[in-house]
Amino acid sequence: MPESSSVVVDAPVVRTATPPGGRRAERPGRTRRAGPPDRARRAEATAVPPPRRRWKRRLATLVVAGLLVAVSVPAARFVMAERERVAQEAALARAIAQEADKRASHEATEVQTSRSMSESGRAVAARLLVLATCASTGAQPSGPNGRLPASALCAVPPSGTQLRADAAEAWATLQEAFKKAHGRYPCVNNGYRSYAQQAKMHASNPGMVAPPGTSNHGLGLALDLCTNSDGRAGTSAWAWMDAHASEYGWDIPSWARPGGSRPEPWHWEYVASGDRVS
Repeated sequence: MPESSSVVVDAPVVRTATPPGGRRAERPGRTRRAGPPDRARRAEATAVPPPRRRWKRRLATLVVAGLLVAVSVPAARFVMAERERVAQEAALARAIAQEADKRASHEATEVQTSRSMSESGRAVAARLLVLATCASTGAQPSGPNGRLPASALCAVPPSGTQLRADAAEAWATLQEAFKKAHGRYPCVNNGYRSYAQQAKMHASNPGMVAPPGTSNHGLGLALDLCTNSDGRAGTSAWAWMDAHASEYGWDIPSWARPGGSRPEPWHWEYVASGDRVS
């Protein structure tokens, strides 16, 4: 029997997947397919693009940058203008609010002043308003006794007593001083009397009332205090009048004083005038 010879046959190399972090192992029975070297692949990946491609990329970058600038500049200007407009409107609103507050404060002060003004204060204001239209200086409008024109007379608040302008102003000043002393105005019964009023009163009481056309009431230069209060001698009001009335041009004639020829302690005349009936 021939001598057996052993034949060695190379097993095929089998290619397996490359494990992570290493080279792929080769299995027997599978032949490895040749590929490009690693160095060649790296060179291809890092290859510099041609000059024409680089120029196109730069141009595209510049175009995009230009578009961004073109859009952002107007937007920035709009934002700045809008902020300025809002700031101006806010400043205007603050100014309007401040002016409104000032006016409201002023009106509130006026209302408070008006409310705090006492009745006497309003009477003083009314008196000043009335007397402002009276010609209390210079030649006084005149006329027959009891027939004075309306322009010659002034109504003195708060009683509304009518007197000639110069006598009215003096009496208004007197009654303010009286009020400081007594806390009220003197009680006045009447002042100017027309001729018809004089005639009527004389007819009803000829012993006490002067004949019509002869009384200082007809000239707007006399008034009567209330006979049951301030016109009574012996009262504090009458005593004050007797002591201070002459300081303001007013006095009681001697015949009307207590103990006079015809006592009328309520009758007072503006003696500062040079044209009264004596």
